[in-house]
Amino acid sequence: MEYKKLSIKNISANLFVYGTAHAIVDGICAAVIFSILKNQIVSTANFISLVILYNVLAFGLQAIFGLASDYLKSPRAVAFLGCILTGLSAITFLSFPIVAIIFAGLGNALFHIGGGSISLNLTPKKATGPGIYVAPGALGILVGTLLGKGGQFIAWPFILILAVLCLLMFIIKKPEMNYEQEVVSENKFNYFEFILLLVFLSIAIRSLVGAVLVFPWKTNIDLLIILTSAVVLGKGLGGILADKFGWIRVAVGALVLSIPFLVFGANIPYLAIIGMFLFNITMPITLVAISNILPGRPGFAFGLTCLALIIGALPAFSGLKQFLCGQLFVFAIILVSSLALYYGLRKYFINYEQKKMVE
Repeated sequence: MEYKKLSIKNISANLFVYGTAHAIVDGICAAVIFSILKNQIVSTANFISLVILYNVLAFGLQAIFGLASDYLKSPRAVAFLGCILTGLSAITFLSFPIVAIIFAGLGNALFHIGGGSISLNLTPKKATGPGIYVAPGALGILVGTLLGKGGQFIAWPFILILAVLCLLMFIIKKPEMNYEQEVVSENKFNYFEFILLLVFLSIAIRSLVGAVLVFPWKTNIDLLIILTSAVVLGKGLGGILADKFGWIRVAVGALVLSIPFLVFGANIPYLAIIGMFLFNITMPITLVAISNILPGRPGFAFGLTCLALIIGALPAFSGLKQFLCGQLFVFAIILVSSLALYYGLRKYFINYEQKKMVE
C-alpha cells in the first residue's frame, strides 16, 4: 500500500510539536523527581526506591505499551494520554509523591511511544525525523533537573505549554501510519533476530557507557549546558547526516571517532563534549534500523530501544561501577559496540537490497 507523504511544512510542524512536547514531558518528570528530593518529602532510602520505580515504569514498560499502541493504531491518543499523566504528576508530587512518580513513569512511557511512532512515520525508513524528535529530551531533562534541585519548579507554566501542544497535536495533520506487517516470507529480513541482537547490543552498550562515564567538570553549569547541547545536536543531526552520507559511514564512523575523546579526554571538557556529540550520533540510526526490520510495529520498535537502554544501564548500579568506568573497559566496550553496529547494519543493508530486488 502506498502512503501519501506529508509536505515539508507538515513534517516540520509535527516535529516541532512532538519534539517540544518531548522536552516538556522529560522536563516535568525530572523536575518532579528532584523536587521530591529537594523538599525532603521522603527519606533518602525511599527516594532511591522512587527513582528505581520511575525508571522501571518509564523505560521497562515501553515495549509493552508499544505493542498496545500498535494494536490500537492510535499513537496520537497514546501521546496525549502520556501528556495528561505527566501533567498530573506535576500537581500531585507535594502531597502524593508515590502517586506522582507512578504518573510520571507511565506518562513518560506512553508519550515516548506515541510521539516516537509518529516520528518514525514522518520520514519513513529514514533516521531524520526520529532523531529530531528524540533530541530535545536531553534539554528538557537538564532544565527539569536544575529547577527541581534548586527548588524552583513551578508546575503551571509547564502544564500550560503542554496543554497548548496537546491541542496542536489534534490540529496539525499527522502522517498516515503504516501498520501493515509484512508476513510474506520473501519480504522478511533474513536473520532478522541476529540483526536485532547486534543493534540491541550496540544500544545497550551506549547506555552503559553513558551511565559510567565520569566528567568531574560537570559541576560547572556553563559546561553542563554546552555538554547537553552537544548531546542534543548529536541526536538531532545524526539522522540527517546518516540519511545524506550513509548509515554505516556516519554511525560507525562517529562511534569509533568518539573513543579517544571519551577515553582519554574525559577530564578535558571540550574534548569530552566533542566525544559526546559523536557518541550520540548513532541514536536515530539504531532506532530506525530496528523499526525497519519490524515493519508495521513502530511502537514496539521504539519500546525495544528503550528496553535496551535500561538493560544496558543496570550494571552501572552494581558494585562493579569502579571497574566499569576504567579507561580500558570504556575503550573496549565502545569498540565492541562499534563492531556490533557495523555488522548489524551491514547485514541489514544486504537484506534490504535483496528485498528491493524481490519487489
